[in-house]
Amino acid sequence: MLNSREVFENDDLRRYIFKYIPLRCKSCTCVMKRKIIPHTSKRYHYRNYTWRVTENEFCRGYCNWCCVYNFNHER
Repeated sequence: MLNSREVFENDDLRRYIFKYIPLRCKSCTCVMKRKIIPHTSKRYHYRNYTWRVTENEFCRGYCNWCCVYNFNHER
């Protein structure tokens, strides 16, 4: 049996364990998707739920909704 120090010193085991913990937005605490959707148009997709809960590519740790509509960050 491995003790906790040996487990958390191993990078592969640490990534495997923490992969199951959902990534949350630091502002609204919604569960975010890890895949980043590239901005292909000038319009924001505020009706698209997948776009809203995806992590923003410029503000890491925040969802697209918070970055665009709460913080007023433009591209």
